[in-house]
Amino acid sequence: MKIMGIDLAGKVDNPTGICILNTDESREYEIDMGTLYTDEEILGNIDRLQPSLIAIDAPLSLPKGRCCLEKECECAVGGHFRQSEREIRRYGSVLPLTFTGMKMLTLRGVGLASVLLGKFQLKETHPRTAGKMLNWENLEKDLENYFHLPPNPTEHELDAAIAALTGFFYINDCFLELGNEDEGTIILPKGKDCLEILKKV
Repeated sequence: MKIMGIDLAGKVDNPTGICILNTDESREYEIDMGTLYTDEEILGNIDRLQPSLIAIDAPLSLPKGRCCLEKECECAVGGHFRQSEREIRRYGSVLPLTFTGMKMLTLRGVGLASVLLGKFQLKETHPRTAGKMLNWENLEKDLENYFHLPPNPTEHELDAAIAALTGFFYINDCFLELGNEDEGTIILPKGKDCLEILKKV
């Protein structure tokens, strides 16, 4: 089984981290990381790798009632947050989707989701909050307790690895799902007890 984590950048000129978590029937886990830029590169890798689940660090939907994120639009009465963002604030901080950087990221995430949904199992996550749920303070060192990492991973690749790991916990039924299906959900590890699944390897 292949689980892909993606730490999506808002701009195509900025690095997008990706991670592939491979699991096989012997329950040996391998992690591979990399950096991509364009949507074509991202989609091409997904088509080539055919992951069972993709966990993306980016909003994949708009707040209910919104057709866009422009403040001049009539839809602006729909607000800046989805229910999932309101709920995740119990565990970590998130920015309004209408902030300039978040707006770019959201529109890119929504665009990729429109291509991928129906072809792949797709979940939204938030790696920094996921790391807090696992009680991790240094992502690289904490990941190295369970995986052999490629040398010198970037922060974006590490976030992609946490996204992939959250997808793994989702498949193994150790997760929280915030928000609602109509507006879009965010998955997180249920807590540090999820790590017991990895210790059984």
